[in-house]
Parts: sequence; C-alpha cells; structure tokens
Amino acid sequence: MSDSLRPLLTQLTDPVVRDLAWALASPNLLQSSPLAPDNEWYRQLLAEYQSRLFELDAAPEVLHAHCRPYRRLGLYFEALWHFFLLDHSRFQLLAHNWQQVIDGTTLGAFDFIVWDQQSQRIEHWELAVKFYLISNPNDAYDQACGINTRDKLRHKVEHMLHHQLRLSQHPQIRERLMLQKLMPQSTRLIMKGRLYYPPSCQQFLSDQGERGHWGVELPDASFKPQQKLGWLTGGRHSEHQDRRQNFQDKKGNWYIKVDSEWLNERK
Repeated sequence: MSDSLRPLLTQLTDPVVRDLAWALASPNLLQSSPLAPDNEWYRQLLAEYQSRLFELDAAPEVLHAHCRPYRRLGLYFEALWHFFLLDHSRFQLLAHNWQQVIDGTTLGAFDFIVWDQQSQRIEHWELAVKFYLISNPNDAYDQACGINTRDKLRHKVEHMLHHQLRLSQHPQIRERLMLQKLMPQSTRLIMKGRLYYPPSCQQFLSDQGERGHWGVELPDASFKPQQKLGWLTGGRHSEHQDRRQNFQDKKGNWYIKVDSEWLNERK
C-alpha cells in the first residue's frame, strides 16, 4: 500500500469511500506489466481527488446509490472507477462497457474509453481486481491462482493484454472508432488486488503490491472473516465462514484460509 494511501484510509469512515480511495490509489497487482500505469500515476489521481473523498465521506449517499446494484467484487470495483470518471472534472467518459458486435458475434467490450483533459488524448482503459494465492514462490507467476483454482494469474493477464486491450485494433472495430472519432491514442491496464503467500515467505512476485498470507489453518482470533465486498479495505465482518475465506485483523493484515481440496485442485 502506498505511503499516501495508508494514512488516508485511517481518516475515512465510510466503507464505500474507503474502497473508492483504495481502487484509485492502491498499487498495481504486479510490479511491472505492459500497458500498466506506474504507481505514481495513481498517487497523482489521489492527490487531485483527495479533497473530494473527504466531501464524500461526509455525505456518501450519491456514491452509495451508484454502487448499490453491484454485489460482485469485479463489478463493484468497476463501479467505483465509473463513479470517479463521472465525478472528476479532469476526465470525460466517452464510452463504458461498450459491447462490440460484428456480424452478430460479440468480440468483446471496452471497459472505458476516456478523454483525459490533462494529456489531451483519448484512452482505452481495462480494469480488473484480482486476489491470487502463490502456491510456489519459486514459480510464482505460473503458480498463482484464486480461491477458484480455474482463475489463474497468467491466463488473466494474457487475456487482458492480448484480447481486451487489443480490441481497437480489429479492422472493423477500428473503422467504427475512427468514424465516431473515438479511436484511443493509448491504452491502460488497471489491475489491482492482492497476492497471498505461504507463511514466512520472503520471496515476492511484486515488492510494491499489496500482499497477505494463506494457509490451511484458521488464523488467530484477531482476524475477522470478511464479506466479499470487504476484500478491498476490510471492515465488513461476515457472520458466515466458508471453507475458503478471506480474513483481516485490526492492523490491516490479510490471511486466506483454504482447505486441502484447494491444494489438490490447484495442481
């Protein structure tokens, strides 16, 4: 977590406003990835928007109303960015979740096409928030998968880079964008989340990204199970415990408990 984000989160009281701050300013999931902005870009966004975050913290109803329909974590994360783009005067949102259908076949969708007043250019942004467990630190990139073991880090990154972020290069889509004067001049991969390592691991896939630990044992009583929408910044205690569960303690440490079936599945 960035030095500017951590103290801010302690000052914000509303959980959705906290999540918005985290969505904007948390570091990239991976330390280096093609087309990802550097973490300084996120820090600049936070500096520009910080006063507005305090306003929202005092009166969060408009943000709550915007995000209320989204109960899946990925859609909630996208909704937070959607609100920011509609709310920040620097950006003009030109398209959101724009499906591209050619000859009856859906080839994909643009998450966001944005006009950036500062850079004076049209940009295509693709977003994801992911939480991966590193089962083998010596082969971390290939051995990282989610609680759902079909969700693999390598597959997700490759799909975003080689399919989603190349959508504007399809000849017919490119022609459509040119005609509508919406052709992006640059692309951004905004991929946030957290990587979880085995206990006592000191070998990290990303030195700057957020991280926690995972194991097959329940954590100590200081850790509280979190609802799915609490995975960003915590503070959303769940009364229900699953066999695979994400926990956070009051110090902000994270731990995912999995079962022996997960250990077998990920192989």
